[in-house]
This record gives sequence, structure tokens and C-alpha cells, in this order.
Amino acid sequence: MAFGAKVASIEFACDEVRVAVVRAGGRLPEILETAAVPVACENPDDRPAALAAALDEALNALRQRPAAYVLCVESARATVRNLRVPFRGAARVAKSVPFELEPHLPFPLEEIAVDHLVIGETGGETDVLAVGIRRRHLEEYTAVLDAAGVDVESVSLDVSGLTALWHHARRARGGLEAVLHLREEGACLAVVSGRTLAFFRHIPIGAAEFLEDPARMAREARNTLRAFLAKWRGGDAEIAELGLTGAEPAPETLDAFSAALGMPVSPVCLLGGLRGGAPVLQRDGDLARFNRWEAVVGAGACAARGEFAFDLGRTERGWEGTVAGMVSHLLFSSCLALALVLGWAFYYHQTTTATRALTEQLRAKTAEIRAETETLSTQGLGEDVDITPFADPPLLDIMKEIGARMPETLVTVTEIKVAPPGSRGAWVTIAGETPSAEQFNTMFEELKKSAVFKVAEDASIRLQGDRTTFRIRAFRPNQEIEDEAQP
Repeated sequence: MAFGAKVASIEFACDEVRVAVVRAGGRLPEILETAAVPVACENPDDRPAALAAALDEALNALRQRPAAYVLCVESARATVRNLRVPFRGAARVAKSVPFELEPHLPFPLEEIAVDHLVIGETGGETDVLAVGIRRRHLEEYTAVLDAAGVDVESVSLDVSGLTALWHHARRARGGLEAVLHLREEGACLAVVSGRTLAFFRHIPIGAAEFLEDPARMAREARNTLRAFLAKWRGGDAEIAELGLTGAEPAPETLDAFSAALGMPVSPVCLLGGLRGGAPVLQRDGDLARFNRWEAVVGAGACAARGEFAFDLGRTERGWEGTVAGMVSHLLFSSCLALALVLGWAFYYHQTTTATRALTEQLRAKTAEIRAETETLSTQGLGEDVDITPFADPPLLDIMKEIGARMPETLVTVTEIKVAPPGSRGAWVTIAGETPSAEQFNTMFEELKKSAVFKVAEDASIRLQGDRTTFRIRAFRPNQEIEDEAQP
């Protein structure tokens, strides 16, 4: 794609189709034209046809004739991992990334389109940010695009465009920087290293929810950044400030968010700083909030400049060529894939075996203590024996509740402590480990939904080797949550 060419970027939002024509020349892109058409359909089966009709209407409304088209996809659909590949060189890294990513995927590799960004090189190894998205999602988009007669040159993620605009709208400070992009349906937390996207995470808290409860977003962002920094190049890096895009919160909201986060927060209006951005702001008013146009505009700029940009359509366009190019490396690829599969199988077996063993131990111990208690009562020696730990609810009910709320992922529970009646502090303490902070957050949110106990927000997580350990405190439903005593 020629630098400075007119690019039409397309985004399928939940309630509308957006098209932005940009000229990606100079330091920042120029917005030449925008068009948005609402999508309304009651039957989900009718949505592809409704999207195609809306896209066709939006394209027909354009006066500009773009030289190329790109697609912007929401980051919520992506699986993202930081990987260290034991190779250098673009070709070797590109071939090995899918296999390195496969153990972290919730679906078979053949169902995933994969791309990556190179973060840096250390010795003979390469650090990459790898992303994957299910092919069926791309096929759904492709069907709509084909119906409208559109052939896209690249498929990027909204976080790429948003972060690219933020990075160029401000003076780079060097080192690690972080920014939270607020959108209507959720948020994207991104970490930038130099001129490269080093990490991102989709947070399922929309901009309106953030404005109502900034502390909740602060907890998610703080835990995510803490886990990332613990793993980043020795664990001694820092992020001094958080950027914020998509909304201009009231001073009291911003102060509350900054205080809960534990670092300064700097809001940035991305659209107002772009050439052609001011007319869009004036035209849309409140509709321009929550990064309505920034993601799709940024996607067009990324496609032309190449910075921060994934191309998840590259796999689809070049699949046959990629397979043909890997023939000479078939033996290596097969061995690598087999080793990864065997390693994952061994780890999964160990994890599930350990969890099952812990459950059986608790079940046996509970039965043993219950039997002893009944014996003492029968002998007239159990008058002062408190058996409520086994009846309100039984320990097995607690185990059942914890097990039911564990995600279907590699989460290992190493310890469960239940305090006796009348004791102060946490009633239940759960300790364990997960492969990543994302999996911890998923598990933590599920545990908070329990009606058996209520979970304290002060969960602790820390990096231990290549694993993230955690400790969670829970209290009885009618018990007041107490602050944890400091040593």
C-alpha cells in the first residue's frame, strides 16, 4: 500500500457500520470523509445481510474513491500472548510463532488465523506479541465484504489503530508506556515499548460503566499491569503514567480513578488532534465519544505506515504459499509441534491430577473428621465439639462451588483453608497458580459471583517463574469483609 494513499477503513460495530477514508501521510493521518449506517435486525440470522446492506449504503455515500480497503476488528475477539521464540530472522520467527502460540489457544491451531509483532531480540531469541483470531469470525466478515464487493488488503485490530494515534499524538517519553482506550462495549489496555505494541488486553468494562465506577476499572488495569511488569524482562521495569482515550471524565472521576490505580492519568483527545478531526467532532457531538471513529481511522493509518499493525488476513491470503514454503521445514515443524503437544499433555495431566488429588484428600479428611465427631458424640464426649464447619455449608459444598467456578483452563489450586467458626478474618482462603493474569482475572470474576461466599477485592498475584501465583480471601455471605492484617 502506497504511503499517502487514500485508504477506506471499515469497522462492523454492534449497532452500525463505520467507514472512514483517510490519507495516511505525514506524522498523523488526515480524515477525508466518514460514513456510518445503523444496523437493525431482530433475528441474528439476518445480521450478515443487514451488515452487507449497511456497508453498501455507507460506501455509496462516499464521495472519495479510496485506493485500498482495510478491516478493523474488535480486540475482544483475539487471543493474545507474549512469546519468546528461540530463533532470529523474520521468516523463521513467522513460521514458529503459530506453534509457540498453539498451547495457549482455546481452539485447534487450524481454526485460528495468527499474526505477530516483533518486540525485540535477545541473544538468539526473539520476543514477540502474538495474536490469534478464529477463522470463522474472519469468514463471517469476508462474506459480508464479498456481498458488498469489497476486497480488503489487511485485517487489523482496533487496539492497533487506537494506540498508533495515541503514540503519535503525544511526545514519546521512551521506555514502557501504557494507555487505556475506552470504547462503548469495552476497553483496551495497551503497553507500548518504543514504537512497538508490547502487550494489550481487552477489558469487558465499557466507557459508561467506567464513568460510573472508575474504581472497578482501576482494579482491572492495576492487576493487569502488575502481572505484565512482573514478567517483563526481569521484572524491574516501571510504568510511571497511564494515558486515557475515549472520554474526558469529570475531575473528581479522574482523581478517583488515578487514586485507585496508584499512578497519574493523562487524558488525550485523539480525534481533535487529527487533520479533519475537528469537523467530525462538531458534527457528531456526543456520538463522537468513546473512540467511535478513532479505531477505524487509526486502522487505515496503521495499514499504510506499518506501525503497531497486525494483519490477520495475511494468513488467509497467503495460506497456500505459506504451506508450500514450509515443506522444506516439515520435519522440524512436526517435531516442534509434537514436542509442544506432548509437553502440554504432560502439564495438563499433572495439573488435573494434582487438583483431583487435592479434592480427594479433602473429601477423605472431611469424612474422617465427621466420623470421629460422631463417635465422640455417641460416647458422650462430644458435647463441646463444634461440627458447624461441616454443616454450614459442608466442606465438600465449598469445594464443589470453587470447582464449578474454575474456568476450563490450566488453573491449579494448591491450597484451600477454611477457618473455624468464631474466628476473625477470612472464612475461606484459596491459593494456586495460573499461566497468566488473564486467566486469573477470568477465575476471579467467576468466584465473585458465588452465593456461598463473598470474595475480597484485595487478591494478591505475583510471578513465580513462568507461572502467576495467587491468593484469594473469601468471607461468609453475612460476614463483614475485613482488611488483611499487615505483617
